[in-house]
Amino acid sequence: MKDLTIQDIETILHRDENRVMEAKKTTGEIVAGMQSGCAFLNTEGGWLFFGIHPKTLKILGQDVADQTRQEIAREMYKFSPTIDLTAQYIDVPGRPNQKVIAIWFPAPVPFTAPYTYDGRPYYKVENTTKQMPRDLFDERIRLSDPKKFSWEMVPCYVATIKDIDTKTLRNAISEGIAKGRIPADAAAAKTTIVRLRHFNVLTHDDHLTNGAIVLFGKNPIRFFSHCKVRLARFEGTIMDKFRDQAVVEANLFQQLQAIEDFCRKHMFMSGDQDDFDSKNVLTVPIKVIREAALNLLTHRTWWTENMTPSVAIFDDRIEFMNPGAFPTGTSPEEFCLRPHSLPINEKIAGALFKGGKAEGWGRGILNIFTYCKEAGLPAPEYDFVTHFVCLTIRFKNPLAPYLTGDGRNEGVNEGVNEGVNEIISGLGQAVRATYALIKQYPGLNAPQLASKCGKGDSTIERHVAILRKNDLIEHRGADKTGGYYIKEIQNNND
Repeated sequence: MKDLTIQDIETILHRDENRVMEAKKTTGEIVAGMQSGCAFLNTEGGWLFFGIHPKTLKILGQDVADQTRQEIAREMYKFSPTIDLTAQYIDVPGRPNQKVIAIWFPAPVPFTAPYTYDGRPYYKVENTTKQMPRDLFDERIRLSDPKKFSWEMVPCYVATIKDIDTKTLRNAISEGIAKGRIPADAAAAKTTIVRLRHFNVLTHDDHLTNGAIVLFGKNPIRFFSHCKVRLARFEGTIMDKFRDQAVVEANLFQQLQAIEDFCRKHMFMSGDQDDFDSKNVLTVPIKVIREAALNLLTHRTWWTENMTPSVAIFDDRIEFMNPGAFPTGTSPEEFCLRPHSLPINEKIAGALFKGGKAEGWGRGILNIFTYCKEAGLPAPEYDFVTHFVCLTIRFKNPLAPYLTGDGRNEGVNEGVNEGVNEIISGLGQAVRATYALIKQYPGLNAPQLASKCGKGDSTIERHVAILRKNDLIEHRGADKTGGYYIKEIQNNND
């Protein structure tokens, strides 16, 4: 750091950057000043000045004796981890024996533990110095050494192999083999433990980990109340009126599918709703949704159980809210200029990649930017809301408004007989109506479908049995929390 001149100080004072500059009248306020210095160390870095009026920013200077220098040195020793700080003493022109004291506090670098002053951590909220909340401090500690504080690799001793959804696991192995990410002989594995070893989510002695349960569990919510994702479609551009909402309590592979299905349901503009890629024209391309959803599930933090990720669709945008924080020392603006991936859940990220979901290791965020640009969409926006990272993708054209006042599109049964294959055409009118209902509201179970159309549960269950027998629909997810979806029998382009 070069020696400052009084002209340099005047330049800094007139930048109007209060978030990265703190002025105190004298060292009589040294404790408050050092608290701000600690906040600079934990936020974006900044200058601390003594001898400047904090409101008018007039350069006053102050007397500096040996006792003053010793006092400053003593206070600097109160920072932990230890940091090499230097105080500069700058003469004030026209004020003999008066000096401005300047101390530069650098911004944090990635993976460093949060700083404390006199045993307490501080951080900046706009231009205000605040004591860092315990949960944020703990999160920073964990981020400073992700391997040491890895939630995903903590053994989940209360779970047993019976808690693993073998269907999800087998599907992940099949997709991984198809994409060359898992050896072909994995398909012949005789036990669930052997299959799980391919995803590196077991302890050294083959115990299930937290990561294994949230990735492949039958009912992970039983062990982790925050293993869920909230989905919502709002009317307009603010959160004042729901059109649809769901809370998906399932493993991460099932959550990923649920996010995609929810977005297909509410964001398609033309084509068949169940034709995912080749004919649909989506407001946001499905490959952007997939990458954003993977990013949401891969980078979320798990230590705090009262925070869950969410996906909110508005008329003009979609927002992915992810519990977590930017890499230490990185602002949202810097992140958007140079997006980069530092996964704190390395095993979860690796399992989703090996299971065929992620298209490129560590490239998800860059892919989101690239795909949005290719689609002619505005550049994605990243922002930090307390304890959450928010990804916003704005639409090129707003979503079409709903056709009726109660939030449902009219004509549930219209078009059921158009363009369907011979099997569907041969079904009775009531069964075809249930097929159309599932097509419009994917993911609902039989009682929920019955509620939508006003029929009895037994009637819908009978229709569902006919549709399943004809291989027209399928059930996804756990028995209690899953629902029915149209099978892609008409799409040969995936």
